[in-house]
Parts: sequence; structure tokens; C-alpha cells
Amino acid sequence: MLVFTANPAPAALIAYEPFDYPLSEPLIGGTNGFGFDEPWRPGGFNAGLFNLAKMKPGALTYPGLATRGTNHLQIDAVPDGVAGIHGVARLLSTNLALPDAKFYLSFLHRPEGDAEYSSVVLGTGEGPELSIGKSGSVRQYHISQRGGVGRVFSGVEPVVGKTVFLVVKLEFKDGPERFTLYVNSTPGKPEPATGAVKDDFDLEFAEGFTLYSRGAWSVDELRLGHTWEDVTPAVRSTGQK
Repeated sequence: MLVFTANPAPAALIAYEPFDYPLSEPLIGGTNGFGFDEPWRPGGFNAGLFNLAKMKPGALTYPGLATRGTNHLQIDAVPDGVAGIHGVARLLSTNLALPDAKFYLSFLHRPEGDAEYSSVVLGTGEGPELSIGKSGSVRQYHISQRGGVGRVFSGVEPVVGKTVFLVVKLEFKDGPERFTLYVNSTPGKPEPATGAVKDDFDLEFAEGFTLYSRGAWSVDELRLGHTWEDVTPAVRSTGQK
């Protein structure tokens, strides 16, 4: 008989945020996980709304993916008639943008509404940044510069209430970087041979994450590591007689 555990397998993660805070607690000030230099704070380019992110019951899940905790973060849509962007940010302990460096980023994303965009942004809140998530104008998951510049689409359509597993390979070069988006890969399996590739801009500063949106969405299990295996851990099984 196989007994499955819900704990992540050991991995050499650089940063990890399980979003496992008390229910209904705002994200601002949260310090869970590791690999960060500060708590979650208001942030993001031109973002003026910071109070729409709260903890909700039930962790987001994806088949075969190891997770931790019992809650997840949900970010409400910007209210109708309000012209603003919601942003919460957290600084990493290191700048990733070093020539010839390679990292992997993964997280779970679930749309809670059809309208508008919802994304995880890698950068500083200024200048060029990398955006991964749901487009507000084209119904596909994509990777782009923050603001939608140079979108590269995955071919996978967001579905309200359906969790997807997003993984990005971050390859930093002496010049334009190479970023590859994979949607709904299988945890515990090798890196796919192909993905959606964006290689047309230089991300000079990759020092933090921003949860950046106007649409309603949920996010969980934010991981940053050196290898594919670090950020795609499968649930472990142990044999018992």
C-alpha cells in the first residue's frame, strides 16, 4: 500500500512562500517562508491599492505537487469604477540578474474572475520587469514585460476556479535574457523540451516579487530555486506492508 505525504520533498530552494497565514489576515506584514529581506509591503509600479489580498481557507492544489499549509492567498478584483492597480511586494535576499546565472520560479495561479489581469512580477517596481500570469485582453496565460509589452502566449486558456501550475526558467545573459514559461508540467518529471520563450529584453534588476493585478485571483506555493527539481517537487510516497 502506498501512503502519500503532503509535505514538500527537500529541495535547495533560494526562496519559498507557502502563503500559510491565519484566515482573513491581510498579507501586508507577512513574513512566512524564507529567502526574503523584508515582510510583504505595498509595492508595484503605479500601484495604489494594497488591501485586497487576504488569506482564504484551503490550500491551492495541483495533481502530484507537494504543498504545505491549509490556506491560500486570494486577491480581490479592483472595484468597479476605481482606476487603480493592486500591488504587494517582497524583496529577495539577492539580485538574480547576474550574467550566466540560471534559476527556476514556480507558483500556483487560479483565476477568480474573467476580467482584467493578474500576475507575479519579477523586478523592483521600476524599469523593465518580467510579468507571468493571466492577460487582461487575450485569454491565454503569458509571459511579458510588465504592462504587456512583448507578450508571449502559452496556448493555455485561463478558466475561472481552475488552478494552473506555472514554471519559468530564468536564464540571465550579457544582454537580452531568456525566459521560458511552462504551464501545467508534471511534478516529479523532467523539464519539458519546449515552452513559451521570451528573449527580447534585458532585466537589469531582479530583486523581488510583486503580486500585481486588477482582476480577482488566488496564488499559492511561490518557489524560487536553482534547478527544475527544486521548484516542481512531487508528493513523496513510502511503501508499507
